[in-house]
Amino acid sequence: MAVWVLIEFSLGFHTTSLEIGRYSGYFSIILPLTFIYIALIERQTFLDRKLPTLDGIAIGFRIALFSALILSVFLIFYNKVVNPEWIELTVDWQRKQMILNGASNDEIARFMEQNRHLNSIPGQFIAELISATGLGVLITIVEIPAVKFFFKKQRHD
Repeated sequence: MAVWVLIEFSLGFHTTSLEIGRYSGYFSIILPLTFIYIALIERQTFLDRKLPTLDGIAIGFRIALFSALILSVFLIFYNKVVNPEWIELTVDWQRKQMILNGASNDEIARFMEQNRHLNSIPGQFIAELISATGLGVLITIVEIPAVKFFFKKQRHD
């Protein structure tokens, strides 16, 4: 995911093309979908039987948690060192969109205040850790039935 963020940055999705960056992040879901699926398949292959659901959830949780920790630390570094203007640019772009959509001054003020809290270092770390871990577990729960369905026991002749 860190590489994905750096690619988006290099393409200008966090600086000059924020309207594209607003949507490009959604495609990053491909990465956890792929890596968790591969891990579940590998575990099932190692067991040489259908993957127990709790075993699969434990694998997905560990992958999600470790990935979330790494990504959370990376994003703090990214937001403070690599692209410190990114959050301000994004918040300003969102504020302009709210004005164009007819938001009241009170709504805009509430939005700006919420962003100050969320974009603090502790806020970023906690939000990323919870959301990335939760997403990883959700992906795991969805993928376990597919992994079990496509299981083919290997014959040892």
